[in-house]
Amino acid sequence: MIREKLQGWADYFGAVALALWVATAILYMLKNQSNETLLALAGVGVLFFALFLFFKFTAVRSAMTSRAARYGSNALLISVAFIGSVALLNFMGTRYHYRFDTTENQNFTLSPLTIQVLRGLKEPVRAVAFYTAMSDPQARQDIEGRLREYAQVSDKFTYKFIDPQAEPQIAMDYKVQFDQTIVFERGKRRENVFQTDEQSLTNALNKVSQDTQPTIYFTTGHGEHSPEDSSQNGFSMLKDPLEQDNYKVQVLDLKTVTDTLPADLNVLVIAGPRQPFDTQEVQRVRDYVSQGGRVFVMLDALTESGLEGFLKELGVTARNDLVIDPRFGLFGQAQVPVINSYRSHAVTQDLTGQSTFFPLSRSLTSDPAASSITYTLTALFTTSDLSWGETDADSIKNQSAKFDESKDAKGPLNLAYAVESKGDKPARIVVLGNSTFISNGTLQARVQTSSGQAVPIQSGNGILFVNAIHWLAGQENLIAIPPKAASQHSIYLTGEQSNFVLFSSFLLLPGVILIIGALVWWRRR
Repeated sequence: MIREKLQGWADYFGAVALALWVATAILYMLKNQSNETLLALAGVGVLFFALFLFFKFTAVRSAMTSRAARYGSNALLISVAFIGSVALLNFMGTRYHYRFDTTENQNFTLSPLTIQVLRGLKEPVRAVAFYTAMSDPQARQDIEGRLREYAQVSDKFTYKFIDPQAEPQIAMDYKVQFDQTIVFERGKRRENVFQTDEQSLTNALNKVSQDTQPTIYFTTGHGEHSPEDSSQNGFSMLKDPLEQDNYKVQVLDLKTVTDTLPADLNVLVIAGPRQPFDTQEVQRVRDYVSQGGRVFVMLDALTESGLEGFLKELGVTARNDLVIDPRFGLFGQAQVPVINSYRSHAVTQDLTGQSTFFPLSRSLTSDPAASSITYTLTALFTTSDLSWGETDADSIKNQSAKFDESKDAKGPLNLAYAVESKGDKPARIVVLGNSTFISNGTLQARVQTSSGQAVPIQSGNGILFVNAIHWLAGQENLIAIPPKAASQHSIYLTGEQSNFVLFSSFLLLPGVILIIGALVWWRRR
């Protein structure tokens, strides 16, 4: 009697077992219960399923041995195998993933310099992106994808998004005033970013990961170019980019220095002196270099700087001439040599395919045997083989310069050297035979087109200068990350081509499919 009643409830036992197993799976995915609770639920489910099998054994056995069951079991095995394969691929993908960037300009691949900065992080850095619900969805998607790429490179980098309207107190704590602001933070150090390109993000990351702010001092008192001067001859256009790269920019009059140079000096820039340095000033520069200092010396043609003797001690001789290059002169101006090829060095990195030009330059040569300390000298770039160093001031003034084999140096001529000493604290010096290549006037130079329109001259002068500063300051990981422009390729069709596309897409292909279908139907008929 009892057995017959329980046998009548067998289907309910099976339903309870299935319900318990489904509940166990849901709770496991939600992670709301302990492992002991989940095992208990699964065990009770097994018990009810065993009761179902005991009272329905005959029916289950006949069902499992039927023809439909065999077909069903095959379909079940195939389904289980497919689901298992997908689950295995998903499991492997979460642990071992590799991304392929098939875009033409590698728009979704981080530059090697960004990867270097991320892998060099010693402490955790977090990016907090403040985007409101009203923000451009595409802009948020783009920055989220880029931050995700950063996080995949280094486990010390994390990010999160906050809606400043939904959580105004957090926005106030971070002093965020504008939508789409990204704040990089390491401990108590914070850096705000408003641009979402890779260079801006990586430079902000590098700034916040540094403990000190490098300081660049420009010498003054000898008619040099000044970062405070906004005239055509000034260097004011350089100040903002340097400060954006976390440099502090100052000016320094060596005559006012009593004993030693400022303690926070990282790079000393001597930008085209018009009057010579006196003996005491040169000695201060010499002492600074002997202690591992970093100096950028820019000299101009036919000008006495007072630094020529000091440079000879390093192995660099600055000739007293004006470089004339009739082969590669800027728009036919032989006294403005154009450079298109460069020696391999950190200073010339990312200049491939870029042109630089140097108005009124002097040539340099090397004499390593003359140096009192062992230095490594690298000539960074040279003029063409048709160039020469003009030494006749009158012919230069009259614009009638001609090569004189007895007095003038024959090209190719070196225009720049990178000098580095050997030792535990190596000194670094960049010597360039020109200073106006980076002045406000040169950076704003324009050329007249055939249509009469004045367009800016595109050059790598700015990249060269900033790269030199980064190398001197030991900030090679800041050397320019060129922006990646999204490529757009348009296809323009003629009227005949447009008609062909329309005919083949909307008439020809559907018609072929209908004809094949009609033939198949006719044969089966």
